[in-house]
Amino acid sequence: MADKQEVFEKPNGDPEKAGKAHSIVSTLSTDSADLKLRIHGEKNPHYVHDLTWTEEEEKRIVRIFDFKVLTWIFVMFFFLQLDRGNMSNALTDNLMADLGVDLNTITLGTTIFIIFFCVFEIPSNMIIRRVGPHRWIPFLMFFWGLATAAQVFLKDRASFFICRALVGTFEAGYIPGIAIYLTTYYKRDEMALRLSVFWSSLAVANSSAGVLAYFILQLRGKGGLTGWKWLFLIEGLATAAVGVLSFFILPEGPTSTKGYLRFDGFLTERQELIAITRLIRDDPSKADPLKKVVPREDVWRALTSTKLWPNLLIGFFGLLPSTPIGGFAPLILKMLGFDGLKANLMTIPGYLMGLFVMSTVSFSSDRYNERAFHGAVATLYYACCVASLALLPIGASKYSLYVALIFTMGGSTCWHPVNAAWIASNTAGTGKRTIALAMYIMSVNLTGIAGSNVFRANAAPRFITGMWILFGSLAITISLFIFQRYHFRYLNAKRARITKDWTDDDWRNYNATTTDDGDDRLDFVYTY
Repeated sequence: MADKQEVFEKPNGDPEKAGKAHSIVSTLSTDSADLKLRIHGEKNPHYVHDLTWTEEEEKRIVRIFDFKVLTWIFVMFFFLQLDRGNMSNALTDNLMADLGVDLNTITLGTTIFIIFFCVFEIPSNMIIRRVGPHRWIPFLMFFWGLATAAQVFLKDRASFFICRALVGTFEAGYIPGIAIYLTTYYKRDEMALRLSVFWSSLAVANSSAGVLAYFILQLRGKGGLTGWKWLFLIEGLATAAVGVLSFFILPEGPTSTKGYLRFDGFLTERQELIAITRLIRDDPSKADPLKKVVPREDVWRALTSTKLWPNLLIGFFGLLPSTPIGGFAPLILKMLGFDGLKANLMTIPGYLMGLFVMSTVSFSSDRYNERAFHGAVATLYYACCVASLALLPIGASKYSLYVALIFTMGGSTCWHPVNAAWIASNTAGTGKRTIALAMYIMSVNLTGIAGSNVFRANAAPRFITGMWILFGSLAITISLFIFQRYHFRYLNAKRARITKDWTDDDWRNYNATTTDDGDDRLDFVYTY
């Protein structure tokens, strides 16, 4: 492979090409780019300015990360989704009757979970930046596993609310923490596919959850416990056990893979240097290896970023249908007249279809380094499926409704990794990116409050009015994807015009005097 300085070539003032660049274009001058990388690279002892490597060497390192790091993250997220999704399975085992509550109480419990999740999301991610994801994430996992298992002691409405609050508190910070953790291994144009693998465990977990629930719920009466109590107990303790193992399996980063259950480590010394150098050349903001408190300025910059908020709204409106459709799918099938236990198994094809669609969209998005149109087209598919559930005649058979529901579940999160990768690649430095991803996961989970109130008990089992509300939210999402594409294109063109005639001295003066930081700098190029 030729000298890696090629990744800092000029975009020739073409905003279309600039937006699709596979790395941050540090400047319009090779010398200035060279100077900036030396300044940033000196923050990291593993960065080697003149290091070169072959394409095969880089691919081998990425494969190691995929096999050694990403696969375990997949396992961890699998158990997260088991714990988050088992409530829908428990509802098919008469949980409401056992606790003496109705569907509106369950909806309120979901709201309490989300409120506690969102309240602790940013503080948890600030702790992650301080102590490191490899320590904080296993800690969270262990305790939300125990909180899930503690639901075996549920007796009434109050205890139900308390347990939902505890689970929400400890799950806060996990997903954006994992996304930040992955950015320490992968470049910007590698992230969407890896986040797709990460979120694909959601589909696998949901599919497996139906099978597990089918067998576990049949333990009702064993040991004096109901089936849903066995479900919470078994899956909660399994999650806590995986959390303990994660303390010894997750490395701190590419240069700290030796020890514990990692034994002699993943990489050679040369591979470690390549792993770090390639990341910094792709994004100089990743140069600083130190654990630190997220500065207040980064928190404020993320909260007030007008460039970030459209992506947050995409997450809110685009995933609004996921809670009522995905969360209540087994219950909807039971209301349509299918057997309660079998309803859990009948949702599996929907999750498998979702896995296929999401992986396809994410792979294509990384392949062509394009985000907005991929997200818009994927959302259009989802919107058409939701509309079909509303448009089917009132007298439609339960089997036609079932088929429509399966196709709808297949589109529920198909663009989600693309949007998360889009935020990660267009937000710098690390502190702001940490808060931005936390905000995104907050926006996604806040949909649960609105989404859980779309389907009301008196509209069961078709929920036609609710379906049209969800269709409207998806139409808004498509508009936001298109808006954000041309928003970033405009910003790239504006910056190119400002710096078009700048000399090396102009760039050196800018670097020495500017208060711009991260993606606010004039040499940062947005992808879209």
